[in-house]
Amino acid sequence: MHTLGVDIGGTFTDFTLVDEGEREVAVEKEPTTPDNPAVGALSGARRLLESEGVGFEDVEAVIHGTTLVSNTLIEQTGAKTGLLTTEGIRDTLRLRRGSRYDMFDWGMTYPDPLVPRDRRLEVGERLDDAGDVVTPIDREQVREQADRLVADHGVDSIAVSLLHSYVNDEHERVIGSVLEEEYPSVNVSLSSAVVPVIREYERTSTTAINAYVAPVVADYLDFLSEELAAEGFAGEVYMMTSSGGVVDVRTAKAEPIRLVESGPAAGVLASRIFGESHGHDDVFSFDMGGTTAKGSVVSDGEIQMKYATDIARVHRFKEGSGYDIVSPLIDLTEIGAGGGSIASVNEVGLIEVGPESAGSDPGPVCYNRGGDEPTVTDASLLLGYLDPETFYGGRMELAQERTERVFDRKLAEPLETSTTEAAWRVFEVVNENMATAFRRYAASRGIDTRGLSMTALGGAGPSHAFRVARKLDIGEVICPFGAGVGSSIGLTEAPRMYETSSTQQALLEDLDRDAFEQQFRPLYEEAREVLSRANVDEDAVEVDLSLDMRHVDQGHEIEVPLPADAIDDVTADAALEAFARAYEETFNREMLEFPVEVLTYRLELSEANDDRAAAQLAAPTDRVAQPSTRSVHFGPAYGSVETDIYRWSALEPGIQLEGPLVIEADQTTVVADPDSTVSVADDYDVTISLEEQRATN
Repeated sequence: MHTLGVDIGGTFTDFTLVDEGEREVAVEKEPTTPDNPAVGALSGARRLLESEGVGFEDVEAVIHGTTLVSNTLIEQTGAKTGLLTTEGIRDTLRLRRGSRYDMFDWGMTYPDPLVPRDRRLEVGERLDDAGDVVTPIDREQVREQADRLVADHGVDSIAVSLLHSYVNDEHERVIGSVLEEEYPSVNVSLSSAVVPVIREYERTSTTAINAYVAPVVADYLDFLSEELAAEGFAGEVYMMTSSGGVVDVRTAKAEPIRLVESGPAAGVLASRIFGESHGHDDVFSFDMGGTTAKGSVVSDGEIQMKYATDIARVHRFKEGSGYDIVSPLIDLTEIGAGGGSIASVNEVGLIEVGPESAGSDPGPVCYNRGGDEPTVTDASLLLGYLDPETFYGGRMELAQERTERVFDRKLAEPLETSTTEAAWRVFEVVNENMATAFRRYAASRGIDTRGLSMTALGGAGPSHAFRVARKLDIGEVICPFGAGVGSSIGLTEAPRMYETSSTQQALLEDLDRDAFEQQFRPLYEEAREVLSRANVDEDAVEVDLSLDMRHVDQGHEIEVPLPADAIDDVTADAALEAFARAYEETFNREMLEFPVEVLTYRLELSEANDDRAAAQLAAPTDRVAQPSTRSVHFGPAYGSVETDIYRWSALEPGIQLEGPLVIEADQTTVVADPDSTVSVADDYDVTISLEEQRATN
């Protein structure tokens, strides 16, 4: 049987087909179809399966990563949504936290709430912070408010977020039952089911986002499932989550908030796999596609996590300027720097690149599909990094002369420089933008990138990695065979996994073994049910437990991983020891002589690692060939250099080559500068060793 990974990006959709018996991989790439991403996904899947002589009926599972949730929020194309909340807090979404994401921007703005005020209605109920009922809920009032939302405002989806429902979900369940009785076709998201954690703003924001995107995600997944079934597919569809695991379609429909960073998460997972295969536990993951570039760090073989972020930002790269969510996510940074990023000359005569992108439609100028703005991919073509005849396996002949004319008119002439120099400036600006963003990301987490190895993934990653790595003082770049579709490879290796959490605030000294089990047991049962739907045997699962803890009266808690791997093994003493370690690692000082409290309980349940070897791309059948040559520009330090051009599939395993050189594949291109050495592993992975530059610029 086979597993098919499908990762939809902003410009291209990537595919990986794994023969589970032979553990061999075949890959494909297809331009993304923005109007309906499923169309491009199905088209590329058909072509890949046909080329491999495999039918849809031979595919056991489709693992899918998508930008649908984030795009729905950015484009504001979600469902018409209402909110039912406790009397007195209907304006929580507008008031937010009252903090500023940019202290020096007096014109600072936030996105408008997804639910406008006239669709945020109150219910006269009240719980105290212990979950005890202060004011009972009135079912008739709930019915009246639901009628206003559905009949008067025509909402398609309703978010329910009541004060203190994370402690006691009784009142939210009453509202859920009324809505199901009266309006069974309306989507309902209860905060106590989506994100039962403390802090009403973050919980309400997350629930509202979930309600806003849920109907869109459900329609998309229904369409995709129907089309796959029509092709003869009878297996299971799984969705990649932001935390690096996969879940079944039913879970994805109920909690689409978990899909917001599914594609980027798969890239980090792939980087860990490729790093391990080269003996590296500490890896900087660099994934650059047509629209964005992502960076993340794998430390000691562990992928770093976070549990809150904001998305669809007013200022894309200003943290805090978007919609806040609470959800488990792989910790990464993203920047609007991709092959399609548009370059321009600003008012002071300097090159700017991104964050606007030409995407896949119309795409860069060189695609010859109507694009008329110079982009990073166009610059790579003019610098000699891309071959206009062999790009994308020869299926898309690049328009070199048209690209030169656009660069001359829009960049070179205003800058009073040559076309090649203008292209180099675009290339360097986007590399510096990425390096700066990655440097800030690493520094904010106390990480020194020097000494790390970099994995370069994505259609554009391996051609930019040599410059980004030098700027980060990274001396080694690993370009895996199949790097151009790295995220989809990560999809096929992702475990079926579910993480859930709940809040119950208490002093640590008041908790015993039974109290911990009482909190973790419902989380385990919830996760077990999700994994059961994903066909995971209960006897073949692994448990990871953690607590959000802090000293009493501190404003922020820290995540504390617990050493126990069973929910009945957690004790207060073990939690205190774990807190002391985490506190010292976080703040570089010993914990205080002050009471400690627990706020949130987290449980991750995943299928056990079966120690399978990672699937490998099938060995190329091309004969070892001598390189061709062409002129390639490497900036003012080197100028234009006659450079060897290799076909990746025609390289000899074990060979070592001196830079400069270019290595071409159907899905990506590797570029190495003159001060580098390139080695080819037995599995055709390419490693660039960056020596100290003999020339400087």
